[in-house]
Amino acid sequence: MRKILLIIATLFTVMCANASNVEKIQFANAGKFSLGVMAGFPFFEEGINNGMPYVSLDAMMGLTDGFCHTNKFGDNGAIDLGVYVGYARNEYNFRELVYNEESRTTEDLGEYTWSSWAIPATFRGAFHWEFVKNLDVYAGLQLGCSTYGTKKTPHVGGKESETLRIDLIACHYLGVKWMFTKFFGVKAECNMLSFPVSDRYPKLPMASVGFQFNF
Repeated sequence: MRKILLIIATLFTVMCANASNVEKIQFANAGKFSLGVMAGFPFFEEGINNGMPYVSLDAMMGLTDGFCHTNKFGDNGAIDLGVYVGYARNEYNFRELVYNEESRTTEDLGEYTWSSWAIPATFRGAFHWEFVKNLDVYAGLQLGCSTYGTKKTPHVGGKESETLRIDLIACHYLGVKWMFTKFFGVKAECNMLSFPVSDRYPKLPMASVGFQFNF
């Protein structure tokens, strides 16, 4: 995570140093609707349920724009609100072994398939600023919940087990969008912190990249 923060800070510094005049904000305008489609990368931490790739949709509506005036960037700044929904799944096979301390023997309980899934859903809002033409930089907060489930299925015999839980999500995120036209571009986001933090129960992807559609 520290490396990601360093990269973001470096990019931010470069953008500021090479910023060109922007007469007014081009994107995230008031009354405009945007749709993002992204693929996410998981948190690479210890835990049997990590490593789940994400796909997500976010829909945002611009509330206000151009309320910050500067000589260099003109009427800039924008705020939008919307929703975020993601889906992640992971599945792999493993052999379950149990060690008996009394007999000092290992019991083989057979092969199983472990599957896990998560559906995070949040409300989100962001502040946008455009340093360079066609580039939208933003930071925001999101709040919601994640529905998370697991299933352990034996290959032969054995007992099947399932779990289901719902956790609160609260985090802030950073993002950038590069718009090729007024209606289409690419975007990248990074979720900075997630609460509650848990190695075994993933909430949101660490980083996501995808496409942006403005309407």
